[in-house]
Amino acid sequence: MPEIQYSAGVCNIGEAEIKQRRRIGYIGFGLTLIATIVYLGLIYYIKLDPLFGVIIFIPAEISSIGLIQAKNKFCAAYGLAHQQNISSNLGLTIKIEDRVSQREDRNKAIKIIFQSLGISIIITIFTIIIGIIIGQINF
Repeated sequence: MPEIQYSAGVCNIGEAEIKQRRRIGYIGFGLTLIATIVYLGLIYYIKLDPLFGVIIFIPAEISSIGLIQAKNKFCAAYGLAHQQNISSNLGLTIKIEDRVSQREDRNKAIKIIFQSLGISIIITIFTIIIGIIIGQINF
């Protein structure tokens, strides 16, 4: 496996950080599934207001931000804080001093944040729509 190198706006985390974000993304995905099943069950059985589906946004955001960061090999928080960690130690960051690199990292971080927000909003809206449909079913 080739060694990961820092590249402004492209890659600011190494394998340990990538694995951590992937793990967080999978945990968020599991929580999203569980929360969705509970939410839809509550709508069906106790006629919960479908707008309570906004709670799905939180685990969906955890999942999407984690998985997007892992896929991109880029930590949005590090990008905004002008840091990088391509080492094998979690949380051991190095300050990025170059202004051009800082700007490229910030732009990439903002892009990742908006991508994850968009995905989470779509998942939440879709879940609420399903909840509304289930809530209208009379058995």
